Amino acid sequence: MKMRRRNGWAVLLVVGLAVAAAPNGASAATVLNGGFESGTLDGWHVHRVTEAGNWFAYEGTAAPIGSKRSTPADPVQPPPQGEYAAVSDEANPDTLILYQDIALAAGRSHQLSLLAYYNSYKPIAAPTPDTLSVDEESLAGEKNQQFRIDVIKPEAPLESLNPDDILRTLFVTKPRDPQSMVPTKLTANLSAFAGQTVRLRIANAVHEEVFNAGVDGVSVSSTSAPGGSPSGGSRHGGGPTLFSFGKFKVNRQRGIATLRVEVPGSGLLRAKGASTSVGAARASGARPLRKPIEPVTIPFVAAKTVTIHLRPTAPAREVLKQKHRLWIRVAVTYMPTGAPPETASLPVKLRLLDHSSK
Repeated sequence: MKMRRRNGWAVLLVVGLAVAAAPNGASAATVLNGGFESGTLDGWHVHRVTEAGNWFAYEGTAAPIGSKRSTPADPVQPPPQGEYAAVSDEANPDTLILYQDIALAAGRSHQLSLLAYYNSYKPIAAPTPDTLSVDEESLAGEKNQQFRIDVIKPEAPLESLNPDDILRTLFVTKPRDPQSMVPTKLTANLSAFAGQTVRLRIANAVHEEVFNAGVDGVSVSSTSAPGGSPSGGSRHGGGPTLFSFGKFKVNRQRGIATLRVEVPGSGLLRAKGASTSVGAARASGARPLRKPIEPVTIPFVAAKTVTIHLRPTAPAREVLKQKHRLWIRVAVTYMPTGAPPETASLPVKLRLLDHSSK
């Protein structure tokens, strides 16, 4: 591989997440050295392919490798919280993976969170088919300049991108993404894997130029497993475990509504009206509506609050015009990146003002 000169700005990527279950069946998962405040990578493992780069626990803004060159690199981002964080740095192309296995206690809900950020000297790139390799022969002339954070099966090959090996994807760069990102909070609900051990993998494939990637403030919050939800049941019985329903708001002037849904990571949300209840539709002499709202599909690339707009179909609007209210059941499906989907439903009431009385 060719030696690459550093030119441009280097951002530091903090990595900090190590999780292990407390001993003797304790009910919480604990992140080891998740904030890197020990000033080391204790509790973590590092995988280096060419050994031209490495992960570092750092403080300040000096690039761990770049600052030692005769022509030092530009400063990296300082740790987003505390005195220390973790960052990747390279002198030549390398595949750098920081990882730690996490034991999740059974019968508990587990929420993973961390801060991630990066700066790449060259545009973000990924080969087809995707790989974490930076080997010239494997890439066959394609570029590979990417950063991703996954929860994978511990027994999977460390560089695997097989969907069967990936349990959750918190973050992955895509071609045409910005070349830098400020510290951003990412979360993933790991409750589906309670009673198992999973592996957190923070991977940086650097083929074109320096790519400083990092994470900080990694933690796992463990609570009692949720019971039923007043919003409605999921296919698992009880409320959804991978996402949660937020505020529901009705626009009585227009007969539409909005529903907020909290999602822990990238994926798709789909919403559709399952059926009307025995209320307004049957009172109007009509059959229950099979499709009371327009179906909605919303993609997203990180944990966030997604707002779903619930718009009645033409038959549902006719019922609203007659009765001014309509009970329906909305089914929401969350399809996390690289993981099985989950569906939950809840009853909502659409309302429309009686404009004829004005």
